[in-house]
Amino acid sequence: MKKRFIYVIDTPTESKELLIRENELIENADGELDCPLDKILSRYHMEWNDLFQMNAASVSLMAEDISERKVIRSISFENLHYHNNTKEVC
Repeated sequence: MKKRFIYVIDTPTESKELLIRENELIENADGELDCPLDKILSRYHMEWNDLFQMNAASVSLMAEDISERKVIRSISFENLHYHNNTKEVC
């Protein structure tokens, strides 16, 4: 299995994986791999509001190969609130 990158959405009842295409990865100024979550959500016909409706606990960017799965970065939704009228995440 070749290394792949995914976003994992954890909810109280399930985990959902969103595959990231190689051309969607970017290297940030610190030399770390990153991928805009908005771009991936859009490709899966989702928005931030969908994550709140799913009661997402966290969304994690992960690298995965045959032997391990490594968290690159994780967003906790514990203290985030979505304001639907302005479409902002605070």
